[in-house]
Amino acid sequence: MHAVMMTSLPSLVYWESATLELMHAVKSWRKSGIPVAFTIDAGPNVHVICEEQALASVKSKLEKIEGVEELLIAHPGKSAQLA
Repeated sequence: MHAVMMTSLPSLVYWESATLELMHAVKSWRKSGIPVAFTIDAGPNVHVICEEQALASVKSKLEKIEGVEELLIAHPGKSAQLA
């Protein structure tokens, strides 16, 4: 979706400088061995996904990035159940 918006006329780029900074940071953290990845929703919001043992480290790193306005922590839900 982002590529379509960027190449349409007129183009629209949802990403902000903090969006790109966070994407680069997560790639760097992953390269250093931290089990972390990201995905982006329809706007400039980056969703960072990590393993439980990396949560404290990733949270600390995210809090240091200027432009990160809010951290919401979510954990996996229960497994699927038959009703």
